[in-house]
Amino acid sequence: MTGRKYALKEELTFRDRAFLAIRGIGSLAPKLGLVKKPKHHKKDGVTFIVGVKDEERWIKSCIHSIQHVADEIIIVDSSVEDNTTKIVESLAADNPKIKHIKFYYSGYNAIALAYHIGLVSASYKWIFKWDSDLVVKSPEAIQEWVDRLKRLDPNRYYAIDLFRINFMGDLGHLSRSEPFACNGVRIFTWSSGLHVELKGNDGEQVIGNSIWGCRFPLYYKVLRWNDPYIFHCNIKNPKRLFIRKYWYDYMIHKEERFKNLEEYAAYRIQQDDGISMEEGIKTAMELIMKDTIPYDKTRFGELPEIIKNV
Repeated sequence: MTGRKYALKEELTFRDRAFLAIRGIGSLAPKLGLVKKPKHHKKDGVTFIVGVKDEERWIKSCIHSIQHVADEIIIVDSSVEDNTTKIVESLAADNPKIKHIKFYYSGYNAIALAYHIGLVSASYKWIFKWDSDLVVKSPEAIQEWVDRLKRLDPNRYYAIDLFRINFMGDLGHLSRSEPFACNGVRIFTWSSGLHVELKGNDGEQVIGNSIWGCRFPLYYKVLRWNDPYIFHCNIKNPKRLFIRKYWYDYMIHKEERFKNLEEYAAYRIQQDDGISMEEGIKTAMELIMKDTIPYDKTRFGELPEIIKNV
């Protein structure tokens, strides 16, 4: 846990504390010679793995906010519907740290596979799993994290959960249910033992994987840094926000009679609610805004300039 004055209090259940204690004991395995030590794997430094799909609004701010501390930025790009790819190509042309990997696959396990591509391509010991709509509050904030990594025991493996401030609807509102949450942002030590898990126990394909969920090997010590330094800019085109709620059904049930997800969403909203796509989008946005609270500057500070003008 961090002792910074800006850190927010995190309440842990007994189960959480037990889980962390067991992880702490298991993380001694490399020191006892039971597992190969981290220093034998990758060069010391930081790799950011950024999975991106049609995120032209935020990708530039995302990369600019992390590039000064990154030794490497691997962008696995599945964009097809906007100018994200052109923006990334432009960024990569000016920054040799950026590796731009184009990955065109639309299956429901595409996200896991994209991050796995980044993992096996990484050159450095520390991996930041980073979404394309995340922006760091300030250069000083992310440098603080990197400095903390250098102070950790070099003979242990770590998985560090980071909290994020979740914007919803616009930059003036946060998600009411999760204004500030530990959800999907992580730093971890690279290891050859990490892999993507694409099949469940019954042989059926499942969404999820052993890297980006909580299923790290037992020799990983889990930490949580709850500084309010990450802004999750979950502010999308209204149509995109609306139709993505049908994505799971569309992919899992292989609705091949529809040309694309948008056509399937239009069909579903008509079948389920008897209204048009336009009416569905309007209703969905009204519900989203009802589930928001105003952004609290006294709690989270001023918005960084890097996103104010987006």
